[in-house]
Amino acid sequence: MEIMAWGCIAYNYKSPLYRFNLKAPTPELRYVLTRPFLERAANGINGSKYAEWVLRGPLLDAVRVLEGRGRHPLVQEDNAPIHNNEYCDKTRAELGLVRFPHPPTSLDLNPIENAWFELQNRLADMQPRSCKSDDSWVCCARAWDDIPMEYINKLVEGMPRRLEAVKVCNGWPTKY
Repeated sequence: MEIMAWGCIAYNYKSPLYRFNLKAPTPELRYVLTRPFLERAANGINGSKYAEWVLRGPLLDAVRVLEGRGRHPLVQEDNAPIHNNEYCDKTRAELGLVRFPHPPTSLDLNPIENAWFELQNRLADMQPRSCKSDDSWVCCARAWDDIPMEYINKLVEGMPRRLEAVKVCNGWPTKY
């Protein structure tokens, strides 16, 4: 079962995992394992939906939590078309979200890609023994919750090395 989800990480921070159920008849917020997920009716997510559902929602919430801890986070997104459009640019500016510059050819700068890989590995270890098809989202949320903060912190601490590797490779793929 394919699940579209969103989450974010920072040093000593991991957001809840949000689920986008694109087949839901109406938008609504529900709770699973005390973790909220977003259900949205749509055939996919485009830039305006991303801005409304993520930038104005869980991403802004995460930024406010981090600001409350005395931090000034940069928002790191890849160059997917849903992130790169005038509507999202205007929304980020309106909300005061500062975007980390990202080269067009390198996923290597985004440590959450490693967190997604870790999530997939944890899900593979769980299924099919402990997850029925109806419970896929519950298993996904549980696996996300179980990723240790130490792992997240190592990913964030590795950013200077990632930046240097991308510079050396002129923005092309690196070992990360």
